[in-house]
Amino acid sequence: MIKLKILTLLCSLFLSFSLYGDGNYKHEHEEKKHHIYKNLEYLNLGKNQYKEMREILLEYKKDYEKFNKKREKREKKLQELMREDEFSKEKYEEIVKEIQKDATTLELKTLKRIHSILSPSQRESFSYYLREWRVE
Repeated sequence: MIKLKILTLLCSLFLSFSLYGDGNYKHEHEEKKHHIYKNLEYLNLGKNQYKEMREILLEYKKDYEKFNKKREKREKKLQELMREDEFSKEKYEEIVKEIQKDATTLELKTLKRIHSILSPSQRESFSYYLREWRVE
């Protein structure tokens, strides 16, 4: 499911940037309530912004794949803990916190880079879809 989301994101990104921003940034989030969040067309990115966003998303994809492999290994450890005769709340909690920490690190790295290339008005528009960028 996550891989499908990433693929959809990348496809949307590549297809949606045929028009570049001209400085007239509208707040389409107010006009279109059924907007596809990862389309990013609503940001009206310029040529340089588009190139940078593409690099960010390609790196994000690689980093997410690494994160996902790590998470899967940790999920198996959680399953093993559940099968044991004695349940260790501390071990379980530690593993879950590691997963959350890695997810937050990846999210912060990506969002910081995205933030750095957006104008203030683009950031405002992007902020309405921030929840959709959470690493799960």
